[in-house]
Amino acid sequence: MSQLLISVIHSIPDGEALIDTVLRHYPISDIRNCKLYKRGLNDTYLVETEQQRYILRVYRRGWRNKQEIDFELELLAFLHEQKQSVAYPIVRKDGVFTTEIAAPEGTRYVAVFFYAPGHAVNEKLDGTQSYRLAEALAKIHQTLDKFKSSLIRPALKSEYFLDWSLEAIAPL
Repeated sequence: MSQLLISVIHSIPDGEALIDTVLRHYPISDIRNCKLYKRGLNDTYLVETEQQRYILRVYRRGWRNKQEIDFELELLAFLHEQKQSVAYPIVRKDGVFTTEIAAPEGTRYVAVFFYAPGHAVNEKLDGTQSYRLAEALAKIHQTLDKFKSSLIRPALKSEYFLDWSLEAIAPL
């Protein structure tokens, strides 16, 4: 009996395969493991070496194009250079941020980040925590006034969200 080929909406790359194909392009050595940490809009992997941890993100196909992803990564690198507390990307050995992988559903992009220790913000913030979060976000927004990029990303306005959402659900 012959097998039928079906299309794939979302695949989960194997961590060992990501070590062999993707992580070798980054200035990271002595990798012990790369394990799926969280599935979500993007797939997040925890990468561990003898001394450090990193985060590897495999972007969902069709969510952002390469230019939009590179814009985001350039922005995070800029914020880091400006001494803002953000998780920031690692540049590959060839000077770029992203790696393309051929997944069953099509091309997906991968980025690697320095690990940011701490805890996720949740809805149970007290007054002091809320103040500190608002202060950090205000500093980031003030810093972003100085950010310039040759890359383009759609402005995040209500029209963009509404039009994009309607286009995304129309086939369904």
